[in-house]
Amino acid sequence: MGVRCKVFRFSWRFAVVWAVVSVFAGTTSAQEQSVVLRPGIVVDVKNKLIYAMTPEGISAIDLTSGTSRWKTTAAAKPLAVTNDLLISQIEPKTRTNRLELVTLDTKNSSVTMRSVAELPTSVKVGIGQTLDGKFDAEAQMLADGPLVTWKFERRPLRGRLEESSAKAVVVPSPQIEASSLQAAAEGALRLNLTTGAVSNVDVSLLGSTFNREWTLNANEKVSGAPPTQYQSADKRHIMASERIADEKTWAKYRWTIFDRATNKRIGEFRTHLAFAPFLISDSTLIYETTPYINAGKQEPAKVRGVNLATGQEIWNVEVREVTFRGPFPP
Repeated sequence: MGVRCKVFRFSWRFAVVWAVVSVFAGTTSAQEQSVVLRPGIVVDVKNKLIYAMTPEGISAIDLTSGTSRWKTTAAAKPLAVTNDLLISQIEPKTRTNRLELVTLDTKNSSVTMRSVAELPTSVKVGIGQTLDGKFDAEAQMLADGPLVTWKFERRPLRGRLEESSAKAVVVPSPQIEASSLQAAAEGALRLNLTTGAVSNVDVSLLGSTFNREWTLNANEKVSGAPPTQYQSADKRHIMASERIADEKTWAKYRWTIFDRATNKRIGEFRTHLAFAPFLISDSTLIYETTPYINAGKQEPAKVRGVNLATGQEIWNVEVREVTFRGPFPP
């Protein structure tokens, strides 16, 4: 099949009623296949793979061994997986309001379809956080196809400080004076996996898809376990986090994992983190560590696999973050 590409010009007034109705249609088997550990790290439950942003592009990582099945530079950020298609975002090479999406064949990473949506001109599309602001795109699988939601938060701009003999004055930059620029915007797009066409969904009728709840209510917690408890990314497991050592010990937290349906204890391991988003595949715990320095050794962001039977890490892969950690210019 040849690669298809459709361009859609965004209109705030255009609402697709049938698409909005489908948002509330419930969970489908396609939706269950795709679990987001965090933006840029998508777990393919059916094929036991992780599609992760790496410094080189997207990598398909085996959940059991941590080995890479394939790598591609055709896209930068995986969004969701359905059947044998991975919906992904292309990283813009220039400042633009155009959101470019591709679907990749999960077997060999080949591009099967391209789509382009022109967002409001005040939006600057990117991968995570940039000097312009923070752009997020996510996708969820619904009964009649994927829904891509996006949100842009402009970085506050500051003027330059000029000294005078009388007093210091702040001279606003031309960008600051352009008060018509929107500080934040969000929207949603229906993606047709057959034609590549995108259509707008009235975002005011949707709930927020960018907030994930990890904590548990009191009646959902495992009785008798440490009280600080969290649910996994797919909500099938519970982690009880307990501090068991002081600051002199690096791995001072113990995570104990339970099956949520039965409250059966699966295993435990020790880490320096009180919490991180996690997922369990068979007896392997998957989680991410952000950059850190331990014993003089600097570690980049990595997704890691831990054997819960032994509590030992069995693999790790460097991943790319969506958070900008460098200094911003004044």
